[in-house]
Amino acid sequence: MPIRPATTPGIQASACMLALLAFAGNALATDPEIMVHENDIAERGELVATLHANYTARGSRQSGDTTWPSDKLTNLMAEFATGIAPAWEIGIHLPIMRAGVNSESSTAGSWGSSGIMLRLKHIQEWENGVFLGFNAEYDVYAQRYATDNRSIELRGILGLDAEHYRLTLNPALMWGLGSRVNEHAPNFSLSGKALYKYTGQWGFGAELYSNWGATNNLLPGDGDRLAYLIGEWSPDEHHSLHFGIGKGFKNTPEREIIKLVWTSCF
Repeated sequence: MPIRPATTPGIQASACMLALLAFAGNALATDPEIMVHENDIAERGELVATLHANYTARGSRQSGDTTWPSDKLTNLMAEFATGIAPAWEIGIHLPIMRAGVNSESSTAGSWGSSGIMLRLKHIQEWENGVFLGFNAEYDVYAQRYATDNRSIELRGILGLDAEHYRLTLNPALMWGLGSRVNEHAPNFSLSGKALYKYTGQWGFGAELYSNWGATNNLLPGDGDRLAYLIGEWSPDEHHSLHFGIGKGFKNTPEREIIKLVWTSCF
């Protein structure tokens, strides 16, 4: 997303603004999309193509289920999105993954599809830089990526896009839909991002991702936690590069991870 000051005018509100209910509760491999959702949205008729890549330099070597372990795991994902109305966007994610180690569920060097994800995003933004919205997603997974084969996620998007900084929070609920999920309570996660706009092209900051567990037994201090130092570069309004180095804490499967995200608008 271009690193810009908050000059976007207000957008018409949607009746379904920030209904933070959604669904999932199954074990997942390393996420192919490690991003905090912000106020960027495709204009009607515009095509946004994004390539996501991440590599876990150090992680768990056994998953204990059907998913591929995180150690030396590589994720690549093509994402395509387009605007369907003012402040509304639809998108599709097509991820693949490469196993990094031999384990009970993986063979080092093997490639395979992670699944397919379909999403709908809406953002409302005011002239003072405050933005509010949601991203709803329906996912179909391969067993190498998730222990269940389907899920729905609804992610809230809340933030402030000021002249020299941007702050964003993403509370999310997720619920697995298939028969292999034993825990049917939604899983809650919270991610956040703070970005300092160093220039019109460069920005630097940090991100934090936390998994609080099932909503009927929330454990905010015991779940997975990943922190990233990030940078962003936007040479013009049609292209941007996001990069980061992350470290996992507590029992997070990913201990050291790097990510790159390249976006082009047409």
